Amino acid sequence: MARAKVVVDPDFVFINCPFSDDFKQLFQCMLFTVVACGFRPRTALEAADGGDVRLDKIVRLVRESSYSIHDLSAVELDSVNNLPRFNMPFELGMVIGCKKLAGRSYASRSLLILEHTRYTTQKCLSDIAGQDPTAHNGNPRTLTRVVRNWLSQESKRTNIPGERKVFEAYQRFDAELSDICNEAGLDIETLNYPDLLGFIQEWLKRQ
Repeated sequence: MARAKVVVDPDFVFINCPFSDDFKQLFQCMLFTVVACGFRPRTALEAADGGDVRLDKIVRLVRESSYSIHDLSAVELDSVNNLPRFNMPFELGMVIGCKKLAGRSYASRSLLILEHTRYTTQKCLSDIAGQDPTAHNGNPRTLTRVVRNWLSQESKRTNIPGERKVFEAYQRFDAELSDICNEAGLDIETLNYPDLLGFIQEWLKRQ
């Protein structure tokens, strides 16, 4: 049986980052920035189909996305297993492998590599030398600037709002999110990805 042709969407941005509670604010800020810039974030959290193998889902998202963001902040040992999290560098390796080995259909796709503190990644992942990860220092404003400027530069779009406008909008949304959840009958502490993304999209439409 012939494999179905993959449709690459110019608005899709695959996001590969920690989904843990300690990264929640930065993840929310990243989602908001991507949407505010006119793109659609794609993550492994968007579907809860137990029959969908996680790796297959990630491969599908990578194949469909024109851009990808990879945050390698989670290099510290976790408090449960005393081990680092390898998911993020694994998924980054998949994307780089596609760019290097899968031909022209992947070669032009742009990726952004992030880290918490400058040069940390090179100390534990020396093969990444030459990829120039960008540090955000856990600062939402810095993250907004880096992601917004990268999308603007790589897409060549001229209608993307400025970094200050995007971050000020994010601050307003963040301040209103608790009330938005209350109105919807949802708990902000257990808010799932589809609901969060929907709230961001609807809030931006109203502005």
